[in-house]
Order: sequence, then C-alpha cells, then structure tokens
Amino acid sequence: MKEIISGINWLLGQGLDCNVFLLESEGKSLLVDSGLGGGMTQPFGMQQNSVIELEKIIKVKKIKQVFLTHGHIDHVGGVMALQSKLKLEVITSELEAQHLKAGDSSYIEPFLGSKCSPIAVSQEVREGSFLDIGDFSFKVLHTPGHTHGSVSLWEEQNQILISGDTVFPQGSFGRTDLRTGNSKDLISSLNRLSKLEVKILLPGHMPPIFSPSKSTTDSIKESLQNARIMLANY
Repeated sequence: MKEIISGINWLLGQGLDCNVFLLESEGKSLLVDSGLGGGMTQPFGMQQNSVIELEKIIKVKKIKQVFLTHGHIDHVGGVMALQSKLKLEVITSELEAQHLKAGDSSYIEPFLGSKCSPIAVSQEVREGSFLDIGDFSFKVLHTPGHTHGSVSLWEEQNQILISGDTVFPQGSFGRTDLRTGNSKDLISSLNRLSKLEVKILLPGHMPPIFSPSKSTTDSIKESLQNARIMLANY
C-alpha cells in the first residue's frame, strides 16, 4: 500500500479488481472498499498477494471499519472473505445494504453466477451523512447510476472526492447495464460531481488524479460529456 498524500494510502486494483483506499488521521482509520477477496482471484485476475497484503494491512493498522461505495464483488469480496475473521464493521448506503445483508448473489456477483455469503452491515448511511476520520470529514453523496445505491464521499476542505464506480479518470465512467443500473441517473450524478471543485479524485478503478482542481474537475466534465453521448439511447 502506497501513501499518496498525507493520511491517504492506496492499494492498486489489479485486473478487474478495484482500488482500495485507507484514510488515516489522528489515530482514526477507515478502509474504503475491499477488493475481490481470495475466492474470486483467478477468474477476475486479482493476484493472491493483493489479498494477503489487504489482510496484513488490516491487522497491522488495526482497522475496524470498512466503507463500501457499492455492493459489487470487486468492491466487497475482501470484506466477504475477512469480515468474520477480523471482526470488521461495514458501512454502506441503505440501498446497497439490502443486497449485502441478504447475500443477493445475482446483484453482488453478476458475472459468473457464484454463490455469495451475506455481509453484516453495522451502519447504513444516506445522502448528507458524514464520516469523520480525525481531520477528515467526508460527506456522503448519493450518486446512483452504476447501481441504485452507489455513493461517493466528498471532503470539501481538502477537495477530495472518492467516487467509487461513478466516475473515473480520462473521461471514463461506470457501466449501467447491471442490475439497478440506470443511464439517466448516472448522467445526473456525473453532472452533480462536475460542479464540485475537486483537487484529488480517488476512483474505484484506474489511478487517482492529483492535480490542480481545474484539471481534475475538467476530467469529470469530460466524463459527463462522454456519458451524454454514449448513453443517449440507453
């Protein structure tokens, strides 16, 4: 795991695996998303050492809480594999919690039809909730489109956006063709995010962006423009 700025560490997603971020400040910590987990490494391209590294990080850093931006396997598989073993408290949106608590396999893992175990959710958040990690105060933004309960985290003081699979760098954006996905909702969410003065973008996939707020915000605007074109008929 690499420290990218003070208080924010990054474990690169490999293959179709997602990025994992660790937020740390004043003795408090929060893991954001958890990767595929050991059971899904081969079909999705995640290397086993990433799973081992995640477990080591959780143990060494004594992490107790994990925030899940949405309920797809590439973001929740690590929790599924490690929750009972490491007694992790899971935080996610109310809508995503419904699927995770039920072990809704066709929602969580829509690709290969694998059986998914239920995930215990300790805290359900909604639009406007705050997650305070020391000096960081992240506001929960409901950003549906990729899934109906997808959420992003916005830290206004430091201009940090954790976007899950709603928006990616280089004009990219999340797919909308899986269960509860909605193209109009995604475009609306992208439009909302494009109005933020973002300095640091921490996406669910692809490397993060660290640059002046103008160019980072422009990247989100490019994603919005591309989505309006590419999803016009969906």
